[in-house]
Amino acid sequence: MKLAVFDLDHTLLPLDSGDLWPRWVAKYAGVDPAPILAEADRLNADYHRGEFDPEALTGFHLKLLARFQRIYLDAWLDAFIDEVIRPAVKPEALALVDERRRAGWTLLLATGTHSFVSAPVAALFGITNLVAARPEEDEKGEFTGRLDGSHSYGAGKLKLVRDFIHIRETLCGDKVEAVEAYSDSMNDLPLLDFAAGYGAGSRAVAVNASPALADLARERGWATIELFPKEGAHV
Repeated sequence: MKLAVFDLDHTLLPLDSGDLWPRWVAKYAGVDPAPILAEADRLNADYHRGEFDPEALTGFHLKLLARFQRIYLDAWLDAFIDEVIRPAVKPEALALVDERRRAGWTLLLATGTHSFVSAPVAALFGITNLVAARPEEDEKGEFTGRLDGSHSYGAGKLKLVRDFIHIRETLCGDKVEAVEAYSDSMNDLPLLDFAAGYGAGSRAVAVNASPALADLARERGWATIELFPKEGAHV
């Protein structure tokens, strides 16, 4: 089995779904949006400086989910996917994913955006495998505000990818012979390094790369792809 791992925001999408989702909730939840937007702005600024706390950022998103009933969250998410995400899915990104699929690679979406939001986005790309932060649910399916497992930023994302590989190899008998990783961001350097050093046929690919990652990719001889113009800052 050959595994192609795709980051989501600014890699397959020309926007940041994780940052836009709380802003969408703040707009439609019928509460004072100012505290939500202020915290989102602060955490987003930390992220783009590369000085963020993954636990704090994940906690903000999970606690936001826990403030509202699932019936409302599901409706807001449906509208978010239709009005924000679906129009941002570019033919170039779909073509890249489809090319790797047709070349025989198993596809995995690995994203910092928690699974409540990123699972339907993965479906838009026809990707059935997802690793992302999982919001804990209670027995009624409501969100508790706690994390079920690891966050999915940096080293946390790599842990989830390693866990995915371990499960596929030990429980499914699918020996992973090669790994590709596609990302725009230096925050995914642990994953990119992992893929680049995995073995024959493996590689790291800088997609719509930030300036810092573009420089590193040139230095290390990694492949680079420009799928679409960038919308908003990334690192």
